[in-house]
Amino acid sequence: MSAALGRDEVVAILAGFGDRTPEEVPEGIDSMELAWLVHQIERRCDRRLDDDTLARMTTVSDVVEVLAGFGEPHPGRA
Repeated sequence: MSAALGRDEVVAILAGFGDRTPEEVPEGIDSMELAWLVHQIERRCDRRLDDDTLARMTTVSDVVEVLAGFGEPHPGRA
């Protein structure tokens, strides 16, 4: 992936879970939404998210912050 997903894209992905409009997506992310979102992110970005990263993803803002770091080298990879 060449650029991180932004807030609008994250909200759009979450809106697709439960057939909601983007305006209906709350800031907080529950466990089912997180599972759906992680699956979508891993598929789109071709990158696995570890448990420590998942634990940090409790709000839409948290997800955007995590994804912004995707442009940085992954720990343990050259």
